[in-house]
Amino acid sequence: MKRRSFQKFALGTAALAGVPQWARAQQPIILKVHSFSSPQAPEAVHQMLPLIDKIGKDSGGRLKLEFYPSMQLGGKVSDLIQQLEDGVVDIVITIPGATPSRFPLLQATELPFVNAGTSAGQTPAILEWSQKWLSTNEFKGIKILHMHATDAAVLHTRNKAVRSSADLAGMKIRVPGRFVGEAVKNIGGTPVGVALPEIYEALQRGQLDGMTINWAIMAPYKFQEVTKFHMENPLYQNPIMTLMSQASYDKLPADLKRVIDSNIGLAYSTSVARKIDELTVPAKKLITEAGGTLYALAPEELAKWRAAVGPVYKLWVAEADKRGMPGQQMLDDFLALTAKYGRK
Repeated sequence: MKRRSFQKFALGTAALAGVPQWARAQQPIILKVHSFSSPQAPEAVHQMLPLIDKIGKDSGGRLKLEFYPSMQLGGKVSDLIQQLEDGVVDIVITIPGATPSRFPLLQATELPFVNAGTSAGQTPAILEWSQKWLSTNEFKGIKILHMHATDAAVLHTRNKAVRSSADLAGMKIRVPGRFVGEAVKNIGGTPVGVALPEIYEALQRGQLDGMTINWAIMAPYKFQEVTKFHMENPLYQNPIMTLMSQASYDKLPADLKRVIDSNIGLAYSTSVARKIDELTVPAKKLITEAGGTLYALAPEELAKWRAAVGPVYKLWVAEADKRGMPGQQMLDDFLALTAKYGRK
């Protein structure tokens, strides 16, 4: 028995000795990526999946990103940032409203009617603003790998077009976060928080009367099957964030840090945003082919809605002030940036 064991050990050692030391030392480093959305979602198809391939190629296979969409590693969407900070995962894809207590200031970027209207316009605005104002507070301990805005988010409803605040009264509308919810409330609706994977069923069962969500996400989640009326007036745009634990990044060898850094940044995120914008027109075409109706608010009614959400801006400013930040200055700065990049 001892002789056989020794022979096995000797054979194993000999086999290992035949493997070059550099190959043994360069086993791939694996980073876990956990996402709130499906593998068919735009942020997967146009951002994460191509990034995984590019990083694998540029690192010569030494750095691999394992992708777990649709919360496959467990937990709720609201747990993603905690999972990142606890070291359960290395990278997450999420939105600010999923953990509102963690990103209350970032939610300025999704306030109604402050948006540029296109992903390629809004994306540089939110990146520049976030890096200027939030890098040492809400993003402390977090490295922003990527952030893009959705295309325009609008109101989609099940059974009737909403042409006035009176039409919205009493309707249960899914919202992505606190401040959009406050806006819906001010206009006359009842805001409801529902996670993205649960929206379809909630609409199908009549638990929701409608939702505010962007055009590009309609097809991947088949929302055109459970909504009939689609308002074309842009209401807001969500940031979609790909965030890495700074601790996970710091552990990487210098050359692998360079691989990551060479594949991120403003130009990269804006290039992803252009691909997101290409999804808007096909989404509208799909909706109309499914029997949906596209419509817009009359200009005078839209002006009323804009006026109704004014107090929500003050609410956000107060939240920023409470946290020791110059809220009005931050909001004015964001409005200037979105105007620079296309807001009318």
